[in-house]
Amino acid sequence: MKYIFLFLLLACCFTTRAQLSSRSLITTTAAAKSGSSSPTGDFPASELPTFGLYGIGNTNTETFQNLNSSGKLSGYIRPFKKPIWGIPSFVDINFGFNVNASNTDSLLVSTFLFPDVGKSSFSTNVMFNMAFGENNDFYLISPFFEFANKSVRGRKDDSTRNFYTLNSSLGVSFAYMFGNPIEQGTDKISFSVSPYLAWVNVPDPGTKNYRYLFTGDEKSALSRSIKSWGVKICFQYNSFQIFADFRTVKGSETDLPVEGLRGFHPNIGVTFNAEIFQK
Repeated sequence: MKYIFLFLLLACCFTTRAQLSSRSLITTTAAAKSGSSSPTGDFPASELPTFGLYGIGNTNTETFQNLNSSGKLSGYIRPFKKPIWGIPSFVDINFGFNVNASNTDSLLVSTFLFPDVGKSSFSTNVMFNMAFGENNDFYLISPFFEFANKSVRGRKDDSTRNFYTLNSSLGVSFAYMFGNPIEQGTDKISFSVSPYLAWVNVPDPGTKNYRYLFTGDEKSALSRSIKSWGVKICFQYNSFQIFADFRTVKGSETDLPVEGLRGFHPNIGVTFNAEIFQK
């Protein structure tokens, strides 16, 4: 088996999941291929699998507290795998559908902000990766853009409401990887730091429900467009990952008259994935 990691945040992480996770989570996939290249030399970008499908399990800060977990069916396509100016490079187009996730009124703020916390979410991101180093010590620089759509449901004063969010994030991932990504039978370890900017928008219809769930008033001045910035830190061993997604929401008290919405928000947890197929 061969292992290679892909990059997912903000959301998120993302979390997207954000939602860089997906936003974006760093995931590990495996591809069965005989005759892999030598474990020494440049990063073998041209030998990476071109497409694949895999399942992700995710447990984060909120789901730890509520004894829940989330699962995601995900896949990727690599339409470009060639050197640029002699630097091994490749493009990842990742997509994911969150088939099972925590989504309760007690988690409304986190569900709203992080793409990888919520229910019935779809996310996709595009990453351009450039790999440096050799002999199993590799450094990757990967600018990315992520988009996610999610359904949020909550209950307030015996009234159940729901609305949709459109999450987008833009950032750069800086990663270190030890191990040959296509060599069979060896461990792969990676560490990444991904700063990002993120935006959350609530489209019509649904703005009245959104304002009611947060403020109790359908006509409140609560802005339906939220801006934030953050950083996602990930450590990964083969297909197991520990992540911490730290996000700060910017806005005035007039635009965001909700206790606990402005300021710092963490999303910490673990992910694990299982290959379905790759080619």
